[in-house]
Parts: sequence; C-alpha cells; structure tokens
Amino acid sequence: MTPLCERIVRDFQARKGRARKAAFRELVRAEMRKEGVIFREERAKGLIENVNLVCGNLARAEFVFGAHYDTCAELPFPNLAAPLNWPLSILTQLLLTLMLALPAALCAFLARQLGAPVAAAIAVGAACGLLASALVVAGKANRHTMNDNTSGVVALLTLLARMTQEQRGRVAVVLFDNEEVGLIGSTLFRRRHARTMADKPLVNLDCVGDGNIVLFAANKGYRADEALWARTKAAFSAGDFELAFAQRAFYPSDHWGFPKALAMATLKRRRFFGAVIDRIHTRRDTILKEENIEYIVEGLLRLIDNENA
Repeated sequence: MTPLCERIVRDFQARKGRARKAAFRELVRAEMRKEGVIFREERAKGLIENVNLVCGNLARAEFVFGAHYDTCAELPFPNLAAPLNWPLSILTQLLLTLMLALPAALCAFLARQLGAPVAAAIAVGAACGLLASALVVAGKANRHTMNDNTSGVVALLTLLARMTQEQRGRVAVVLFDNEEVGLIGSTLFRRRHARTMADKPLVNLDCVGDGNIVLFAANKGYRADEALWARTKAAFSAGDFELAFAQRAFYPSDHWGFPKALAMATLKRRRFFGAVIDRIHTRRDTILKEENIEYIVEGLLRLIDNENA
C-alpha cells in the first residue's frame, strides 16, 4: 500500500460532509501531483454540492476507471448486498423500507391515540418517516469505511502510482462524489460527458476490499463489445479468487446509466445467503485486504496493456 493510501486508511476513512471531503481532495491532489498525476475538480452546485475528482484526457482514454470517494452515515444494521441473488436483494430492500416505515406508523398511531385528527396523525407519521430517511443519509458519519469505499479509492490510487506515463496516457480516472445519496456524482459526470462516454468503457470499483469472490457485473453495452468482454476475462486469472462474470447482477452503483459499463466488487459466501457484501454502513466495516487490491490492480494493468483482443 502506498504512503498516500496508508494515510487515507489511517486518517481519512470518514469522507462525509463538506470539510472532510475538501480535506481528502486536497490531500489526494497534492500527493498525486508529486507522482506526476494531476487531478482536477469538476464542480456542480445545487441542493447538494458535488465535486468529482478527474484525471487524464477523457477524449483520448481507452478506459475510464471510477470509484466513489464519499462515505455513508453509520447505521445500526448492515446494508446487505447480494448482487447474484435477486430474491434476497429484493427482500433486503423491502426490509429496509419496512424499518423506515415502522417508526412512521408508530408515530402516527400514537398521535391518533392522543386524540389527533386523522389528517394530523398522517402528517406526524409522514414527518417521522422523512426524519428516519434523512438519518439514513445525513446521520453521523461512519468512521469505519474500509470496504465501502476506501477500498475502491485505494485501488485506483495504487493503480495510478503503478502505471507508466504511457499507460496513464491511455486511461482516465474519476473519483465520484455523492454516490451514497443517490449516484449524484456519476450522474452529473455522465451527463456532462455524454458524447465522450457514448462508446467508452467505464470500470467502476465499489467494495473491493473484503471477500474472495470477484464480481464482474457488466451491462449489455459492455458485453455486446465481444472483444472488450473477452479482453476483460483474459486480464483476470482466478488464482486464489473465484471469478463471477455476471450478465444479470443487481448492483446499484456509479456504473448505472453509462452505455458501456462494468462494476467490480468482491463478495464472500455466507450460508443460506450465497455470495454477499456485508458489514458495510456500520462500524464493523473494518476489513480491507491488501491481496484484493493487489489482484485488482494487476488485473487492470493487464487490461490496459492487452491490445491483442
């Protein structure tokens, strides 16, 4: 792990809120400049400020690699993700919705029991539901974000440090803001560079630090480019990892909406649940395996250099 990545792990795991994000961006820009890598900020003002970090020439790049650098609020329960298990994914989302709806229903019930009119009780319940939803997004910053998504950030910064100048000239790298509040950063990037990204592959790294099952969730546009899909498969050998090249994976992240996109994550197998990502969004998100980062970086380097496919 590079000195910059070690410092991010040690001091910058919480990247939620304007001040924390700004300090992280300044660190990355200053330290990577020493490596000859220039990051620029792409800003967008709105209800939520968004600042993406971008390096490289998008027009010339053969690949665009991305990862979100913002982090989440701490929750008392993990945001369990099961990309290859659609029934479990749907059930998880339903349970999360239920957990947000229960406090709202309880508040409405208590208001009614205290004599409030029906309309007022409904208003109280709605207010409680909005408050619970806001806490999920805007609550206390999680101080432990090793997998989600310090791992993706570390992987991309390590990749940039390992690449030669010639390799850097063939890629662009984007650190997306505001993934945790609705994929805002990647959506703004996609709209701003719609023409450039129309036929350019985006590889998104999200939660790649824990587990030994490597998920390759490619959308239809990525798979339709048969040479690119074959090139991707050839770049990654199994070794100690189990590879899952998925055509139908439910993995909501920053690759959504791009015409040609691949998401990479690492999963672990759990009895009854199959291959999942657990611990994230809680204080138990403390695992970032360096062998995962090494495997992904080496594979991406082969992907960049493999011009025969």
